[in-house]
Amino acid sequence: MIGSSTRLRIVGHGASTRVRLIGDWNGRPLDAIREARGAQRALEKMLREQVRAARQTGRSWSEVGDALGTTKQAAWERFSASG
Repeated sequence: MIGSSTRLRIVGHGASTRVRLIGDWNGRPLDAIREARGAQRALEKMLREQVRAARQTGRSWSEVGDALGTTKQAAWERFSASG
């Protein structure tokens, strides 16, 4: 587990969103990988929930694809099982 002196923060918004690493991540690279993977899972869950919400409010796969920066087909292939 990462100690309190190492943190991962998501900062900014839109195209300027970045991950900021605080502390000595190089000293414990496997812990850093685990922490990054946890953040990745949380973001993927949020993305799936928001795609589901968009579809439930009547947004098209084309609109979802545009928001994701991809095609409607790619959006459908990735998220259609989510709703």
